[in-house]
Amino acid sequence: MDPRFKKINRILTNYASGNFKQTIKPSTKLDEVDAFIECVNMLGEELKETTISKNHFNNIFNSVSDMIFVLDEKGKIQNTSQSVHSILQLDWYYFKNRQIDTLVAKKHFSLFNHIQTNLKNKKGIIEIEIDFKTINKKSIPTHNTAVYLFNEKGKKIGYLLVVKDLTHIKHYEFSLKESEEKYKKVFEETTDCIFISNSKGDIIDINYAGRKMLNIGKASLANPNIANLFYTHKNKIEFAKTLKEKKTVVNFPAQIRSQTDVAIDCLLSVNSIQNSNKKIVGYQGIIKDISKQKQTEKIILKTIVNTQEEERKRFAKDIHDSLGQQLSAIKFYIGTTVATTTDENQKKILTKANDALLNTLLEMRNICFNLMPKTLENYGLAASIKELCKQIGINKKLHLKFNVNSNFPLLNKQLEIAIFRIVQEFINNSLKHSKANTITIQLKNSINFCQITLKDNGVGFNITDAKKKDGMGLSNVQSRIIPYNGDVNIISSVGKGVKYIITLPLIKSNLKNNES
Repeated sequence: MDPRFKKINRILTNYASGNFKQTIKPSTKLDEVDAFIECVNMLGEELKETTISKNHFNNIFNSVSDMIFVLDEKGKIQNTSQSVHSILQLDWYYFKNRQIDTLVAKKHFSLFNHIQTNLKNKKGIIEIEIDFKTINKKSIPTHNTAVYLFNEKGKKIGYLLVVKDLTHIKHYEFSLKESEEKYKKVFEETTDCIFISNSKGDIIDINYAGRKMLNIGKASLANPNIANLFYTHKNKIEFAKTLKEKKTVVNFPAQIRSQTDVAIDCLLSVNSIQNSNKKIVGYQGIIKDISKQKQTEKIILKTIVNTQEEERKRFAKDIHDSLGQQLSAIKFYIGTTVATTTDENQKKILTKANDALLNTLLEMRNICFNLMPKTLENYGLAASIKELCKQIGINKKLHLKFNVNSNFPLLNKQLEIAIFRIVQEFINNSLKHSKANTITIQLKNSINFCQITLKDNGVGFNITDAKKKDGMGLSNVQSRIIPYNGDVNIISSVGKGVKYIITLPLIKSNLKNNES
């Protein structure tokens, strides 16, 4: 076997254990194996520079072609990658808590004992080649690499087993021509878009997944340059700047333009290809379509927010219907007693109690309004914001200006609630932090969009510093608008107040009678 494959296995195992610093130096052959080594090095850079979220880790875990098993201390399977099911043709329920040795084709041989014994005597990793078996008892030659798994306290909690299917490698390793065909097959069958360009960015090759994603013909691209892939000019400029400075780009979020002028949410990674003199002769890139993931995230986010609002609504109703009625009854009893008592001292005490109860009822109504205004539920967004401004203006030394277009559309109820919460939070933040004496709220619309503008004349803040501190206020605004395909532009600087410009498309799902 080509010794470079062992190096690839070792570095992938290091990546699995969290060590992303190592790389593999390509040989002077510059063949398809070296091209694959460049891809592995690019993956290392991606993993090193990216904070991997749980969802992103799961995507990586399930997208690698190698089979990955997570074993407990007794050698029982606790988790598997998607490749395990497709290669061994068995579903998850078959593997859960099954001993790893039951998958080994060789009789009377314990793979787990071999792993356990050798890891005790060696540091780092162990490797072994052995056959696995599928559901129809077909043997698959594999290369196995095992390491210990540790928890955050450094305690051993099990084993990570990376199993590489050697079927194709065994078949093609001694034939250069067949190896090239195998590489081309991998290139074409990868589900992510892969492309290769020259040093000017002109795309000279693209795989089937890329042609399908971009909806282009097999022969050639309509605009064969990386720059022409971007849907927005902003993305194009930012990408070009990053690539020029770093010679590589990892997980650059952008909207990619298909040949039918459709914007696709993607993550773009590009690595430079250099010759022996380290001169850039081209680029190779991967475009990952995350549009479905984005849509799923929007649905989840919308569900979470809607659930919270339903709970607010229920809580407000319970307070109003239960506690409110009881307090009103007590007020009635006190009022009746005040009218009938002849004791002046007792009458004074009862009158004070009645006044305190009135204040309590008023405070309860304010709480219910903040939880879920009846005006919002019954009369819509504009009426509820107007009532909110009136309520705030009575108790605070604050001037609130509210303007709304006469033809401002009726929106989806959940979207109206989301906007109301943003307005509510903006006013509260202005009261608490901005030292503003004037707040302006404006609702306006065009044929295709509506816009909500919130502005105060307070002390303002540095947006960059606020993002570094992970301010919940800014992220709350984004999380409420993103599910409705909206955009939020926050403008502020120290001493110049704060301005929110919220833009929402007037698509069918955002309008009233199309609530979801």
